[in-house]
Amino acid sequence: MDNNPLLNYSIFPPFSSIKINHVKEAVQKVLTNCYNTVDQIVSEKRVTWDTLYYPLMIAENELQRIWSPITHLNSVQHNLELRKIYEESLPFISEYRNWINQHDGLYKSYQSLQHGDLYQKLSVIQKKVLNNILHNFKLSGIYLSPQKKKIYAYITSRLARLSSNYANNVFDATLGWNKLITEKKLLSGIPDHILEIARLAAQVRGEKGWLFTLQYPSYSSVLLYCDTQELREELYWAFNTRASDQGPNSGKWDNTLVMDEILALRYELAKILGFSTYLEKSLSKRMVQTPKQVFNFLMNLSIQIRSCEYKEFLEIQNFAKKKYSCISLNPWDIAYYREKQKQYFFSIKNEELCCYFPEKTVLHGMFSVVNRIYGITIKEHSNVETWHSDVRFFDIFDEKDKWMGGFYLDIYLRDDKREGAWMDELVGKMYRNNTISQKPIAYLTCNFNRSENQKSSCLLTHHDVMTLFHEFGHVLHHIMTRIDIPEISGVNGVPWDAVELPSQLMEKFCWDHDVLQLISMHYRTKEPLPDYIINNLLKTKTYQSSSYLLRQVIYGLFDLRIHHEYIPGKKNSALKIFNEVIKQVSTHHLSMDWDRFPNSFLHAFSDDYSAGYYSYLWADMLASNVWCRFQELGILNSKIGKSFLNDILALGGTIDLEKCLVKFCTQTMTVEPMLRYYGIAASSDHSMSI
Repeated sequence: MDNNPLLNYSIFPPFSSIKINHVKEAVQKVLTNCYNTVDQIVSEKRVTWDTLYYPLMIAENELQRIWSPITHLNSVQHNLELRKIYEESLPFISEYRNWINQHDGLYKSYQSLQHGDLYQKLSVIQKKVLNNILHNFKLSGIYLSPQKKKIYAYITSRLARLSSNYANNVFDATLGWNKLITEKKLLSGIPDHILEIARLAAQVRGEKGWLFTLQYPSYSSVLLYCDTQELREELYWAFNTRASDQGPNSGKWDNTLVMDEILALRYELAKILGFSTYLEKSLSKRMVQTPKQVFNFLMNLSIQIRSCEYKEFLEIQNFAKKKYSCISLNPWDIAYYREKQKQYFFSIKNEELCCYFPEKTVLHGMFSVVNRIYGITIKEHSNVETWHSDVRFFDIFDEKDKWMGGFYLDIYLRDDKREGAWMDELVGKMYRNNTISQKPIAYLTCNFNRSENQKSSCLLTHHDVMTLFHEFGHVLHHIMTRIDIPEISGVNGVPWDAVELPSQLMEKFCWDHDVLQLISMHYRTKEPLPDYIINNLLKTKTYQSSSYLLRQVIYGLFDLRIHHEYIPGKKNSALKIFNEVIKQVSTHHLSMDWDRFPNSFLHAFSDDYSAGYYSYLWADMLASNVWCRFQELGILNSKIGKSFLNDILALGGTIDLEKCLVKFCTQTMTVEPMLRYYGIAASSDHSMSI
């Protein structure tokens, strides 16, 4: 189809022109070219880098260029028709991946290049790519018997479908329940701007009152602010039983059997490849090399913070009892009284603070921060076509005003949009004919609430600001790369437990006094954020920090254990292990029998973070060490910023990251800087380093 927009764009996809009937044809045409390219490559008598890697890089890039927009639209403009064609296309993608990853002829060609005379003439980066490719062949079962290869192919194809099913169930369950409130007194405590959003949500559906949903901004506003305990309990119950056998939609969109099958197939996949567990397989491409090392990291961290976390819990409990006559705390009370206590001690109210963080000001300030430390300039590009009127595009230029790439910014909550916040790539940096022919393009996606009177510029909470900075860190990692081979440029080829390093680092700028001044201004009066508010806000950085860290430890341990302790044939093992982890690590065991958190834990069952959720804490540890170096030389110091950019951020997967971090920080990576950052004293008995 010559007029298929997926096949005929140069730099930016014409999103408004992409129709459902374009998808299948584009996928089939590009996959046919990929198959033909591999056949041509293996027929070559003389194997060189240019005859082997280069043509396949071009063909795979064309696949990326058509599949990325389809995948992205399925996440941000989801509908049943798009879901159907996406799921129909998945098996073809999986079949191709299995075919190429287990192609004996292609593997032998790469081996021939590695062992031939031309190997010594390859650059260091080319050798790194070649070694990575050969390692990936082994992890894809190149040495398996024909029968086991068929089993491997079935498992990977089935897992792709199950992961999609899991995510769809969570999506449907999230949209499948809502609560219409017609008595305003039940909403006491909820800020006016949130009530306005809820009123408009009801109005759109032809209802009078205030509509609250299980989309996180709506759900969390009730848990944080609503004085009516019964309403908090009802939403907590509905949210934490999504896609399960419990709750208001019990049995509908239930992920229980989906989880069981995912874990069973991952276990079988690991066994076929010669690993004891799926966790062991996953760690083969990470900084952390063994299950023992990663379990020790999380368990030692929990030992460091448990006493502090219990103290924080008692403080909340005593505060609720003394100030509000609350005799005992339930899970749906914690966030509410935590917010009350924060307001009481620090005079910080999110509804007042967000007036100083209009989206436009925050973006301008964030761009100013990276301009100071990295020397880059970011400008809006208004002529780039997008998939929704809310979406904007920004170009990134280096110090010499050379275009480095750009990103789509899509930050507002919509009903047809997957929950959460993320960065993904449209395309990576790539050379062609010894010149850079393709610059990296990224998607930056969030789900921030916005009321009708905020159409021009959404008001952000400080947590929203941190989320934006976090995802922008991923964008910078992708676009600032100097590496022009897609496999190891940007985030690609970086150990997965370190990909969160740039994003965790960017978050920390949101807690700096000077940066807060840069990114804030009252949306009406244009006055700067007063120093007394900044100082009070900075005091909240370590408030309840142990509770946050211990939750992350719990999620990380749960993810590790389900991928390391799975027993074939044992039903609902995920829920059992989750409850065991709660009892093992938590200091107060505030959980309900009907809680089904695993059923909507996308990171573990429908994401690249399976057996890797610990990466958030591991990368936070790395980022805290890097942050110390920034603090020593100046947060906005361009010298240290460019050192980090040139020696780590821009080099993608080409470096020994641990060695480079030690050199940059002038010390071994340890957990102590992270504990200090969160206001927790490190115990010398459990000091950790990598």
